[in-house]
Formats: sequence, C-alpha cells, structure tokens
Amino acid sequence: MRKRKKNRLAVLAAGLMLAGCAGQDAPALKAVIFPGDYPDPSIMRDGNDFYMTHSCFTYYPGLLVWHSTDLLHWEPVSRAVQDQKYSIYAPDLCKVGDTYYIYYPTSSGENFVVTAKDMKGPWSDPVKIDVSGIDPGHVVAEDGKRYLYTNNGHVVELTADGLAAAGRNRKVYDGWQYPEEWETEGMWLESPKLVRHDGWYYLISAEGGTAGPVTSHMCVVARSKSALGPWENSPYNPMVHTYGADEEWWSKGHGTLIDDADGNWYIVYHSYRNGFHTLGRSTIVESVEWTKDGWPVLKEKDGAKWENHGFMTDLNYLRDYSNPLMWAKWEPGFMDGTLWTTTAIDASYQITAEFDAGADDLAGLYLFYNEKASTGITMNGHFFARITNNANVVKVETSIDGKEWTVNHEGIDVSTWHHNTYQGFFALRPAYLLKGNAKLLKFTYMPL
Repeated sequence: MRKRKKNRLAVLAAGLMLAGCAGQDAPALKAVIFPGDYPDPSIMRDGNDFYMTHSCFTYYPGLLVWHSTDLLHWEPVSRAVQDQKYSIYAPDLCKVGDTYYIYYPTSSGENFVVTAKDMKGPWSDPVKIDVSGIDPGHVVAEDGKRYLYTNNGHVVELTADGLAAAGRNRKVYDGWQYPEEWETEGMWLESPKLVRHDGWYYLISAEGGTAGPVTSHMCVVARSKSALGPWENSPYNPMVHTYGADEEWWSKGHGTLIDDADGNWYIVYHSYRNGFHTLGRSTIVESVEWTKDGWPVLKEKDGAKWENHGFMTDLNYLRDYSNPLMWAKWEPGFMDGTLWTTTAIDASYQITAEFDAGADDLAGLYLFYNEKASTGITMNGHFFARITNNANVVKVETSIDGKEWTVNHEGIDVSTWHHNTYQGFFALRPAYLLKGNAKLLKFTYMPL
C-alpha cells in the first residue's frame, strides 16, 4: 500500500492557522451517523432542520429522506421516488424559494428532478432534464441564475424553475491533481457539491474512484468568487482521504460542507468500514474549521483514531424495522416474487421472521447482495426463519414453532459479497421474499 508523502504532513501542520469564526471553539464532532448502506449522502439545512438523502440504486420506492435537528439523530420522513425502472445514483438535495428539489442521475444516462413543498411529501412525478453526466450538484449563482454541476467539472444553466436545462454543458473545472504514486482507481472527478461562504463559492468534489483500493477515494476543495469559476484548488487538499489499510474507515469521499444555525461547520461523507465492505458505505459527519486564508479543513486531523470506531451508542433511529419507510423492493424481482430489503447497520446481527405461505405460495428470509450473491431459505406453510451474521460468517435456521430450530446452512463466508467482487455498489441486505399470497407476520433485527 502506498503511503502519504511525509512532507505533505509537515507542510499541513506548519501552515494550519485557524480563524476565530463563529462556532470555532465548539467541541469537535466526529461520528458515524448512518452505519450500513447509506452511500452518496446529500445534506441540506433549512433553518434549524437538516435533511438528507442517499443513493438508492435499484431499491424502490427510492430516495429515502431523513430529518434531524442535531445532525446526530435522524428520522425517516418520506420516499421521494415511487417507481422507476432503473438505478438511481448520487442525488443532490436543495431548496430554492419555498420548493425542495432532489436532482438525481440514473443508469439510463439521464438526469431527473422531483419537487415538493414539504419534505414529508407529496413529491412530484420525476421530470427528465436535458443534462448528461452523473452526481448533479445544484448552485444559485451570484446573479440569481441556477446551475447544475455534474461529473468531470461540467456545468449547465437551468431554467428559473429548475426543471429544465437552459444551455449547454461546458467544462469549468479540471480537479486537483493528486500525487502520481497514490493508489486509486483513476481520476474519476465526481460528486460536485457547492456552498457559499464569506463571499466565496466552495466546490467539494470526489476523486480517485469509489471502491477498489482502500486509498482510492477522497474529498478535494476548490473555491471561486463566481459560481462558474475560475476555480482555485485548496493548498490543504485532500480534505478527506484514507491513507492506508490500517485506518478504521476506507475509501472516504463524496463530501458535502454544511453549517448549523450557530455557525459551526461540518463535512458529511461516506466510507467503507475496515473489513466490512459487505455493509456498504456508511455516512459520517466531522467538524470543520476555517484557516485564516479561507479554506475548510477537518477540525481533527485526518486519519486520527476514532473513539468507539466512530459509532454512537444510540442508533435506534436506524433499527425501527416496523416502519415501512425502512423497506424497499429489489426492483428486478427475485424468484418471480417480491423481495423486500432493508439496511443492516451492525457487523454482527441476527434477523428472524415468521411467515404464512399457502401450498401454492412461497416465503423466505435472505441476506441478499444480488442474484449471484445471496443466502437464505424459501419455504411454504407456517414457519419461522432465522439468519445469524457473525462478522461475515452466516448461519441459516428454520423452525415450525419458533422454539426448536434446525440448522439449514452454516459457516457461510460472505466477506467477499460486495462491490469489489460483484459490482453494483450494493450492500449485503436483510431481505424477505413473498410470492403469491404469502404473508410476513413478524420481523425482528437484533445486534449481536
């Protein structure tokens, strides 16, 4: 594994002079707020309220919207897209006037937008906009015009209502050139997220690829007096990066700068947990401070050891599996039935389900990455199923009464069931299958 240049650390330590702006003395926040499959986070603040959404890929209904007032505890409030026949990638959430917008790209090579007056919905039907590229990032320019950035440093003007392109894509940013010896998947300039602060526009971009080598991903910063550039790269780049396999969080990147109502600043990004690519990319928040020369940097040195691995003690807001918003269908379907999936947030956990399926029906409990990487059991009749995932070693059991259990499979190593093996950027998810008139009577999730 290639290491970070030592002289870059020395330069950073010598040159980091912090400004005394609002919120500068607040304790540093460094926490995993969405462990599990919560990739490509897009966050915005509306007064004292924070909202966030993530990539949903082929899970529908899609674009689960979350709400928080403290950045640490969240509740699901709506799903913005009910039914589309393609994968949804990294979205961008924003508000203009009294309307909320979510811009998102799809596997069809197109970009869409949905709108709402309230984050709880109802959300509009998707509107296709004539913009190519992925990872859209919305910005309102100094003259009030609206623009949408996409990958590879491209930008296009939008109409005043934000529902259509008003011009052609043009390239305005080339990215930051990381050292040649760094091990990445390639440049992959993506995830343009823009914010205005103290008269400057700041552009946060991802580079290096999303998965692959653990050092592949990063967040880089550029700024300009204009929303359209020219862009000047930060001398402190990269702002967020994984420098070696000994770190607790791998492939860190895809970040958004966000402030709170008290003037404190943060960056929200995603990352794989060391040794648990199967869980997908988690969402992390870290405190940010500003240098005297006007650049955002992490308040705590990048690569510093995480207390409690960054996990909060209270994650119950992510374990309310009785809430239907926590479930989404695997849109391609599975075994000619409906496969409902949810997100595991723990390295070790146990799921249990009770089913009732007639003679012509089927029901089943699974851990599911895709059709090539899944394990579980499918049956009919009245039965219980239980799957234990102990740090990527899985056991599958069934029972007639929920008391006496029969082991169907055990010792299944699922540690390679993730994107680097099977592609797709998915995660190994708890799932249940219903076919015909089969019914799920009860589902429980228990961290181990």
